[in-house]
Formats: sequence, C-alpha cells, structure tokens
Amino acid sequence: MKFWRLSIAALLIMLVVVIWHHLQSTPGLARKDKIPNVHVQAVARSDFVESVDEIGTVTPVRTVVIRTQLDGQPLLHINFHEGQTVDVGQLLAEIDPRPYRIALAQAQAQLLRDQQLLINAQVDAQRYRTLLAQRSVSQQTEVTQDSLVKQDQAQVAADQAALDNARLQLSYTELRSPVKGRIGLRQVDPGNIVHVADVNGVVSVTQMDPMDVFFSVPQDVLPALQAAGDHPEVELWDRDHLHQLASGAVISHDNQIDTTTDTLKLRAEFDNPRGTLFPNEFVNVRLLLHKTYQGIVLPRQAVLLHDHDSVVDLVVQGRIDERKVQVLADDGTHVLIGSGLSGGESMVVEGTDKLRPGMKVHVVPGRAL
Repeated sequence: MKFWRLSIAALLIMLVVVIWHHLQSTPGLARKDKIPNVHVQAVARSDFVESVDEIGTVTPVRTVVIRTQLDGQPLLHINFHEGQTVDVGQLLAEIDPRPYRIALAQAQAQLLRDQQLLINAQVDAQRYRTLLAQRSVSQQTEVTQDSLVKQDQAQVAADQAALDNARLQLSYTELRSPVKGRIGLRQVDPGNIVHVADVNGVVSVTQMDPMDVFFSVPQDVLPALQAAGDHPEVELWDRDHLHQLASGAVISHDNQIDTTTDTLKLRAEFDNPRGTLFPNEFVNVRLLLHKTYQGIVLPRQAVLLHDHDSVVDLVVQGRIDERKVQVLADDGTHVLIGSGLSGGESMVVEGTDKLRPGMKVHVVPGRAL
C-alpha cells in the first residue's frame, strides 16, 4: 500500500514539472505580466502631398500586328529575334517576291510599248496639222488623229497606274515595322503559306516608350481633380509602395462617370526609356492633387480609431500615453495631423495590438515608415 502511495506522489510531481516546462516554453501561456515590445518613431514635420492611390493597368500607346497583304504566298525569311527592339521601317520578314517581280516587268514593258505608240501618234498628228494648213488632207483626218493621240495618252496613264500598283504589290513582300518597339513571339514559321485573313498575323510589335496607364478614381475626387489643373502629376509605385517606378501626368480622362462603379477613368502617360513598365502590368498609381507644406505627417498604421476618435499611442517614460489627434488628410499611406501633436514625441509604429493607456512597454527603435 505504501508503495502505491509513493508511486502516485512521484507521478504527480512529474506531471507538475511537465506542465511548468510547457508554460515556460509557450508564449501564449507565459506570464500575463510580460512587457510587450513596441517599435517607436519620432513624430516629425515634413511635406505632405494630398493624393489618391488606385490600381492601374500599363497599356502600350500602340501595339501593331504585322500581317501580310498578299494572300496565298509562302513566307521565305524571318529577320528578327523574338523579344528584340526594332526601329521604324526595319525589315521583319520577307514573302516570296518572284510572282510580283514578273508582274512588275510586264507592267514596265506594257508602259514602254504604249509610250512608243503615243510618240508615233503625236508625230502623225503634227504632220496632219501641217498638211491641213496646205489643204492636202481633210479636217476630219486631222481630228481623228488628235483623238488617237488622246487615246494613247490615256493608255499610257493606265499603264503607269498598273506599273505603280505592281511596285506596290512587290513592296508588300517585305514586312516592315511601322513603329519602334519590342517584337513579340512569331506566329508563323518560314515556309508556311500566309493569308490576309490570318488573325494573329506574323508577329506583333509593341511600342514601349512612352507608356500609358489607365486607372479609375472615385467620383468624389472629381472636384479636386478639376482644381489640380489640366495635367496633374501621377506617380507609379511597386506593390509594397517602397520604390517609385515612374513619374508622369494625366493626359486625358473619360467624358462620363461609370454608373456601375461610380468612378471616372483616367489615362496617364509615362516615359519608359529603360522598359521598367511592361504591357498589361498592374501598378500602384498615386494621383497627386495638391501639396500642404511643413505639417506633421504620420504613417497611416500609427493612427488608430478608438470610439470614433483618431488616436496615436505615444511612449512617455516607458508607458503608453493615448493621444487624440485631428486628421486633416489621408492618402492611404500617410496622414496629415492638424492638432494633438507638436513634434518630437515617440509614437508607436509597430506592436499596437492590445496596448492600453498606462501599460508599461519595452521600446525597440523602429525603422522610418
């Protein structure tokens, strides 16, 4: 009996030890009075730009599908590498030119023949005019010859048009780029027959510089947009809003509000000499409306909403001091403060979860946000 009591006591002691180790190793079950860590940043004055942040789509100014204008002819050569940059007028592909060279030679021969006939008719007309003056031929003969000259002139003009058309058809055997841009993936391999009705054409060329971005803003922004002038500045940022990709301006907007979304579509243009912007890419668009200089500007995440009031958690002598502030403007990433802060205070920028006024905290220097 005494043995069983000792065994039960040992098991209880082991159970207590295991529970104690578990509590020490599990953060959620640690001591309730553990001091939380917070990251702080000094409240400072800086320039504030009132803006609107939206998602935009990068759209090329021009995308051209290179198609043949000659039906049923084989593609002989491809003179480009997929993805390369081409200039205006650069030769991209060649179609078999032999049938069109033959047609050009026939048109040239026909024009030369009819030009000689015209010259002969003009010489006869001049001789008949001389004979008519000498009363050696009838006036009808002279009129008939003049009519023959005009017929030959018309035939020569038709031959010249046929020759020009033959040259035009021959030029279609060379597919050239109408824009400077980047070549896509080829849709036809050399040796295949090409047709005018081919939807995908031979290849496409996309103009990369400049580049347009389409985005929409809420209709409530329209008054501020109109007050900002004809071409307000626009910035493009990466996904995390850490790196600016490009800077441009609004060049046009739609002529009506989209009633399904209550938004207005805008078009902005950006220089893209390095190809940073890529067609159909999604980017963060920041539309700059107007500036307010030398105000207290805070990161958006530092301003909290408590009981319908905007507050900022400050650290004063190692404890949380909840300060009510007035927000004048909010661009989605930063806010402009009108009152409640004077500058120089230490505000909490990370670790605001479950903080209460008067709570003791451990300060960890935060990075600038």
